[in-house]
Amino acid sequence: MLKKTLALSLTSLFCLPALAQSGIQLYGSVDASFQYGKEMGNKTAGIDGGGIGDSFLGLRGEEALGAGLEAVFVLEQGFDIDVGKSCCINETDSNANSGSDLFTQQAYVGLKGAFGQIALGRQHAPGHLSELYDALPDMAVSPQKRLAELANLTIVSEDLARWNNAIGYTGEFETLGVSAIYSAGNLETNQAHGISRTDDDKYGLGLYYENGPLKVGAIYHAVKYKAQYDGVWNKNPAGENETQKEWLLGATYDFGFATLAGSWQQGRDVLGVSGFDVHLWQIGLIIPVVGEDTLNLAYGQTKLDGGNAIMGDGGSVKPKSLGVAYLHPLSKRTTVYAAYTWIDHDDLHWNQATALGQDDNGHAGDSKVGDTNLFYLGLNHQF
Repeated sequence: MLKKTLALSLTSLFCLPALAQSGIQLYGSVDASFQYGKEMGNKTAGIDGGGIGDSFLGLRGEEALGAGLEAVFVLEQGFDIDVGKSCCINETDSNANSGSDLFTQQAYVGLKGAFGQIALGRQHAPGHLSELYDALPDMAVSPQKRLAELANLTIVSEDLARWNNAIGYTGEFETLGVSAIYSAGNLETNQAHGISRTDDDKYGLGLYYENGPLKVGAIYHAVKYKAQYDGVWNKNPAGENETQKEWLLGATYDFGFATLAGSWQQGRDVLGVSGFDVHLWQIGLIIPVVGEDTLNLAYGQTKLDGGNAIMGDGGSVKPKSLGVAYLHPLSKRTTVYAAYTWIDHDDLHWNQATALGQDDNGHAGDSKVGDTNLFYLGLNHQF
């Protein structure tokens, strides 16, 4: 054991300088918290991650090619801090692709220059930058994140906005930023049963403006649902083969004493279900307190409307959420935090929640989904 430990230590000593000299950077984030309360009415208590950020390990590098051109790459492995397992890839992407879930967040290579960056591989769709207009950016207590995930919207800073088999473009030009992406999804060749390789394509476009204290952005996503994978590729059932179309408008303004952030977004034919529409808005504040401490809070509401395959009777419900977080930086890289999230699922029933992809945990289908009330006490370290 002593020999193995010594060998690993020596390997680390030699590898780290090699990484530095080759322009490769090791980076990431580790986030863990004790959580206590109720999740959709079910009591829960224990250690979990993602309180104010994902846990992941990343490698990135670049090489100057001359004439202002650079080769770049990014490899990011997400993991659950409570059990150490790979995470952060949605079930559809995982099941439709054989092999281990290794670089579950991003894995791409590309070229960068004055024109911007063009990359190939698994990468963020424009919707991942919705966190720019959220007072609780990428936090588990964010109403925008919680309600968007519940409704299966892809304009969210979560794994639904990480797309496989993609070509992406990003560019920054003074006060204006642009991002665009085309994803071939998980289906790359035509299949039997009349399934086309384009039946699960995805498209995205984002425009971002930043000038002084003001940030404004507009994001659009389109996700095809003409094919499904359940061990083999098949056509989706009738009424579930529409293209999910989404858009978001967001803004933040830093007043000095506080930053105001908010967004409005809409999804049409969500999950490919004709007539199932989602409307979501949220507004929040980031308030400096003492030193580098901040109090972050936001409130949001969504409307799930129509779509008999989801709502059953074609009616609507209006879940609403409140999120609060107090962040106390111990250093530039380490933050201790306390947070709370509340979600009222309105008249959402468990048969509707399971149609949206939630686990019913043994609840009767005609019973109402309970409230979420969760407290977090955690630590986040970035490196």
